[in-house]
Amino acid sequence: MDASAKLLAKKERLEKALNDKRKAREAGMVEMLDELSMYDQHPGDIASELYEREKDAGIQENLELELQRVKRALERLDSGTYGQCEACGGAIEPKRLEVLPETDLCIKCARAQQDKFTRPEEERQTDMGDITEKGEWFKVAEYDFFEEWHKKFPE
Repeated sequence: MDASAKLLAKKERLEKALNDKRKAREAGMVEMLDELSMYDQHPGDIASELYEREKDAGIQENLELELQRVKRALERLDSGTYGQCEACGGAIEPKRLEVLPETDLCIKCARAQQDKFTRPEEERQTDMGDITEKGEWFKVAEYDFFEEWHKKFPE
């Protein structure tokens, strides 16, 4: 299967998925809950449904971004610059194009632009088992786990 066929097939799949997400999000919360009125509903009672709608909104946004990348790849294909890295101008590896036909960066430039996100301290140490036998302690979001540990397991 050539790049054009792959990109067109992917574009079609993304457009269908986006259309399905849009239709699902058009329905109001009342229709989703089978309730006659939202007036008597406590926010906690509909939290799961609200979470699912927000998750769907995020998925829809990701699908839209991916569709834009596919459309730009089709434009590059038409202009004759497909397979050429937009950052360094070099050739994009054929295996990379096979897996990610919409890519516009070679692997070297993609790694250089990759987000170097590191998790904040409170996400790295959240398990009570991280406290050593020596009684070392740490604070997570200003919460002293050492004291809490000794309340639960006095020596």
